Amino acid sequence: MSPQQQTALEALVGRALTADEVTACDGHLATGSTGAVAALLSQGRRRVVSLRISERGVRSLPAPVLPRHRHALLTTLRTAQDTEPAWLAPTLTALGVPAADQPAYADDLASAWRWLLSPDGIDVGSAAARGMLDIIAAAVTDAAPACAAVKALAEEADPLTANQVSAALAGV
Repeated sequence: MSPQQQTALEALVGRALTADEVTACDGHLATGSTGAVAALLSQGRRRVVSLRISERGVRSLPAPVLPRHRHALLTTLRTAQDTEPAWLAPTLTALGVPAADQPAYADDLASAWRWLLSPDGIDVGSAAARGMLDIIAAAVTDAAPACAAVKALAEEADPLTANQVSAALAGV
């Protein structure tokens, strides 16, 4: 595989290829198998999609999420609607959020419970919801597994096609 081909494939996948991937791709390209290259580079690729869930969705998270993890997340959201959690400001500060922006985060957290109870639920594929789940996971250890599981619900496989590989290599 030429350096230009490697650069094109790296641009396609959005990261540097490992030495093993370069070796494998080189062998597949020698035989003209762009489908095999696509399959190889598709391993582990995920994308975030819009997905709305409600309180029921959180309560029905499958194992290995334990009931206490679901309870910790729901309790955190429920109590934050009325009172700013004591952990919020220190966590936001530790994450580098400027003090002037912290009230907006508190407001988003306070309204998350209402979104979760609404008929439409909350879009756990949105950057704002995912960011808030990360903040909760950083501060509320027992809620972290539920936060990760909720975020995972909005992720799906993002395989490459042979045509995408061919198009990337055609520009070389």
